[in-house]
Amino acid sequence: TELKKKIGIVPFEVQTAQGGQVTREIFQDYVLEALQTECPGQVFIQPGDAGYPPILGRLPRFDNGVIDNLSLALIGRQLGLNAIIFGTLTSISFEEKEKGIWFFKGIRYYVRADMLVEVYDTETAAKLLDRSITRTIRIDELDAQMIRREKRIEIGLIEELIEIMAGVIDDKICTVADDQYWKSYILSSGEEEVMIASGEKYGLRPGRVLEVYDSNTIIDGMQKQRYFMPGKKVAEIQVRTVAADRSSAIVLSGGDIRQWSVVKDKR
Repeated sequence: TELKKKIGIVPFEVQTAQGGQVTREIFQDYVLEALQTECPGQVFIQPGDAGYPPILGRLPRFDNGVIDNLSLALIGRQLGLNAIIFGTLTSISFEEKEKGIWFFKGIRYYVRADMLVEVYDTETAAKLLDRSITRTIRIDELDAQMIRREKRIEIGLIEELIEIMAGVIDDKICTVADDQYWKSYILSSGEEEVMIASGEKYGLRPGRVLEVYDSNTIIDGMQKQRYFMPGKKVAEIQVRTVAADRSSAIVLSGGDIRQWSVVKDKR
């Protein structure tokens, strides 16, 4: 059975006043719909799902607003996630540009959007993807006049632009996800049996042999960021019973299996 990667999605943010809550919902819905279509080998834990974990609903941040990447990775480990995705629509703006040469010069009008997408690895707490994307669409003079008059951008134009950007973002996310190997984490550990944060929904079946690696050593990085250092293999385990999101396994060899150690398919 092919194992399916479990990827968590934090509710997206919109940092522009254009459209407000409606824009946030459009942004999130287009990206999530495209992910389901373009990344068939993954299971996405996304806002709006029944049973969506509240712990994933808000990013942990330091006092200066920077994401606490280590705490985010620990949340991912508790949920058995391969990675965590976060998107921000940073701006939507109206632009006027002079185009053409000599007597053929004229003013053209555009709506521009800027978007940031980040993907965090739960094993190391490092970013797998940190990409800013900008796209523009040309609009006619009537739309431009309305924007000037009402001092807002019509939601239909915002939706058109977000739909274009969603396809670009999803292609990049799917590429990153495909490059990762399947993994989960140890929820609890005894001398002879362990609990794993993944189950039948993600392809695990009784009898499957997995490898356990120590991945709890923390190293310091820049700007308060901290990371987990990948460690050595410490044990082999065999899946004994499975539920939808949890599994139990017996220890075949090795030992010293600590909580939150990473579990990988035997190579």
